[in-house]
Amino acid sequence: MASETTIARAVLARQQELQVLAEANLSAERRVVFVRLLVFGLVGLAAGLKHPGGGRVDPWMLVAVPCYGTFTAVALWRTLAAKANFRRALFFNFFLPTVDFAFLAVADWRTLVNGTAVPEHAAALGALFMTFALLRTPGSIVYSTALAVAAYLALALLRGTATSFGTLTVLASFLSLGVLLWRSNLALGKMFVSLRRRDNLSRFLAAPLVERLLAGGEAALQPVQREVTVLFLDVRNFTGMSEHLAPREVLEFLDDLLGRMAHIVKAHDGIVNKFLGDGMLAFWGVPSPKADHARAALRAALDMRRDLEELNGVRERRGQAPIRIGIGIHTGLVAAGMLGGADQHEYTVIGDSVNLASRIESLTKQLGVDILVSQSAWQSAGPGFSGGRMAEERVKGREEAVVVHALDAYAGTPRQAAAG
Repeated sequence: MASETTIARAVLARQQELQVLAEANLSAERRVVFVRLLVFGLVGLAAGLKHPGGGRVDPWMLVAVPCYGTFTAVALWRTLAAKANFRRALFFNFFLPTVDFAFLAVADWRTLVNGTAVPEHAAALGALFMTFALLRTPGSIVYSTALAVAAYLALALLRGTATSFGTLTVLASFLSLGVLLWRSNLALGKMFVSLRRRDNLSRFLAAPLVERLLAGGEAALQPVQREVTVLFLDVRNFTGMSEHLAPREVLEFLDDLLGRMAHIVKAHDGIVNKFLGDGMLAFWGVPSPKADHARAALRAALDMRRDLEELNGVRERRGQAPIRIGIGIHTGLVAAGMLGGADQHEYTVIGDSVNLASRIESLTKQLGVDILVSQSAWQSAGPGFSGGRMAEERVKGREEAVVVHALDAYAGTPRQAAAG
């Protein structure tokens, strides 16, 4: 049975989807409203306010044209001032097409009465008004199609051509266009929602993992207990550095540095779980299993060191102090899954292994190295890495001493080294 939080998340996800669709709807209506202005001018000019024979004003058009003009002005104001909201979108989805087709029906009816009816006029504008519904709701497309068919059929009945080949062709075209718009609307809606979801996931997942999650659905984020590799990174003496910087400069400094480090993590198929002030937590092995998660983490740490050396070279030429970091890596069991309420949650890992990785990072200051790897991570990473085993150290919160290794370099597996 689903928990209340799971149900709430599903409801929130649906609300977010509706919001995305409402934003697309409003964006489309802001373009349509200018086309409607053009249609108003052309239809008003084509229909005319005077009977061509007697020169008198047609009372129906005398009322219809100003009313549609007022409606067009109101629609312009509403679309430009409105904020995206799915319930308010009903104004766009049903009220607007009702008025559009009502004006079209009145205009064509009066041209028929006045003896100036042009069937192509009703067919062309009917199809145009239908396309206005492309980025509305599927129900609005069905409604617009029904209005187009009803308006044209009513005029054909008045002309006595309801069963003619031309009328049947136009009606069939309306129905075909309606089906095409309906199918396109569904595809576009899914595309907008998928793009927004992909954008949100891409903020903390590597691109390959995003694709796997999108393909696997929410089941890919279900809680699991699995062996993973956790990496903690911390900037040394950040407090002292930030004292001489303005708040904006502090944020720009961290944004640049942690952005570089996060890019490296993602390049090695890892997940940047969170930024912790001047630090970062990343992990490998969930939500998608990764057999070489420890090896990927160690190689990412070496790339971080290399990138930092290049950055410090630039800073040295500018006369700036070098940046120092500490990295702690540990492999062990964790619980992984979504954590938090319905409206604010994240995919994260928890457990003693996470805490131990943080404690190992703290040891880098004490032992005077920048990268420390636990015994379990060192063994899981396999051959190819060089470094020195440090003495067993006790860390806060654990009774047993922890064996750590200072990571120096990666030479590849024996086969890779021979090939090189």
